[in-house]
Amino acid sequence: MSDRFEPRNADDIRALVHEQPLAWIVSGAPGAQQATALPVQLVCDDDGIPRSLSGHLPRENPQVQALTASPRATVLLIGPQGYISPSWLRDRTRAPTWNHASVMFDVEIRFRSERAGADRVLETLVAQMEANRPAPWRSEEMDGRYEKLVTGIVGFDARILTTRSCFKLGQDESDDVFADVLRALDIKDQVPLSRWMRRFAASRPSRALPSSQPPPRPLDPEIKQFIDDVIARGRELSAGRELTWPQRREIAELTRAPWVRGGPTIAETRDVLARTAAGPVRLRIYDPAPGRSKPTFVFMHGGGWALFSLDTHDRVMREFAHRGGMTVVGVDYALSPEARYPTALNQVVAVVHWLHEQGSTLALDGTRIAIGGDSAGGNLSMGAVLRLRDAGHAGLVKGVLSIYGGSTPDCSPASRQRYGTDEDMLTSNEVDTFWDNYIGHLGDRRDPYATTALAPLHGLPPVFLVIAECDILAEQNLLMAGRLLEAGVQVQAKVYPGAPHSFIEAVAVSRLANEAVDDGVAFLRSVLLRDRRPRARDAAISS
Repeated sequence: MSDRFEPRNADDIRALVHEQPLAWIVSGAPGAQQATALPVQLVCDDDGIPRSLSGHLPRENPQVQALTASPRATVLLIGPQGYISPSWLRDRTRAPTWNHASVMFDVEIRFRSERAGADRVLETLVAQMEANRPAPWRSEEMDGRYEKLVTGIVGFDARILTTRSCFKLGQDESDDVFADVLRALDIKDQVPLSRWMRRFAASRPSRALPSSQPPPRPLDPEIKQFIDDVIARGRELSAGRELTWPQRREIAELTRAPWVRGGPTIAETRDVLARTAAGPVRLRIYDPAPGRSKPTFVFMHGGGWALFSLDTHDRVMREFAHRGGMTVVGVDYALSPEARYPTALNQVVAVVHWLHEQGSTLALDGTRIAIGGDSAGGNLSMGAVLRLRDAGHAGLVKGVLSIYGGSTPDCSPASRQRYGTDEDMLTSNEVDTFWDNYIGHLGDRRDPYATTALAPLHGLPPVFLVIAECDILAEQNLLMAGRLLEAGVQVQAKVYPGAPHSFIEAVAVSRLANEAVDDGVAFLRSVLLRDRRPRARDAAISS
């Protein structure tokens, strides 16, 4: 067996048995072998090395007599496995790919025929199987039926003599095929196998980009100050811990706090609770000229639908309000994974309707509304105008400003390798995690209001795409620009050289981020105030 299909350490074997404890115990001489399926528990020493198995057999099972006479046996445990046809792969000339995990233990059985041995086996089995369930079951709940069960079995301990295992989980695939296989497993909802393949992804041999690919562009030095500081602070605060989502959000707030300070002062900033058709939604209104009706820019912050807040993007929203002379309304939408799709999208659509109907009470012009946001906020903006269009309310939104918004969970292998590494602001693993948390049902991964790259795009208001060149999402933003153009939508797209994901948040120190804000303001004024600058054509892509 090839070394590359060996476990990385003993913990892989322990995890496999814990996740899938149903095993086959095979005993007897060749030609007279017997096999029984049974759950087993693995016991390891202080170093994590597998030392023994425990389990039970029905007393009337003929293997009990056979193993009493000859205690040697093999315990075979089959882990997650799956087949992917070349129909899932971009390169259809490839052979089918199989991925699987298994472990075999050669053991020596010793039965525990006394009642205490059977009790111990069942108690540990129940504890293992019910761990982490919301309402764990206990064997005591069986009442009299437990007595019938426990008297009908015999427990055993099996000393492990040798361990053989195979973890073939994509280590032999090229980067592009590995990405295709993971994508197929996600679509087919084969979560256990996908999780194990990702677990072993780091042990795959490194494969560089094809030589025809240009090297990644260095980051803009001013933006790099922001990126380095945020990443360093985040790593320091997390200290390698496994964090809950509330803990991640707290750290995200702390890392962004220094970059929100300063900037323009807005005449009036207030929080209001909008009673919308999707329930109450908190809004933050930045009004540069109170008392005078003015157009409205509805802004949704980024953060993978799971992180960030009105506070982390306070500086960005103030800049838009001050430079544009318009009211900016920040939407405090519900975050995943606590609130999955389409909760946040429903709230955004409902807020647009609410502002259209109630805006005048807040000195807002509800007839002149544009929407936008960064990253997940850009996705929500596109999803909202698609929903409004299909519901017959296309005219409620006059324009969309999408700042490096996501449009599909499918990032190409090239984009993952170039700008989705662990050193980048948005990693490929984070993209996968954010989408997995946001989309709760498999079918929703192809819902065009979530995966907007799949939507028909005709009949949308003008769109401006801010594209960060050094961003894993740059490729899909460029593709979206082409699809919008093809659909006859008035679209502008500008690529900002040397800019990574999240660069708009570096407005305190970056000329490039300030340029992006100014470009966004010019677009918003053009659609809300008819302050149009002459262009050679309705659709333009520039850098």
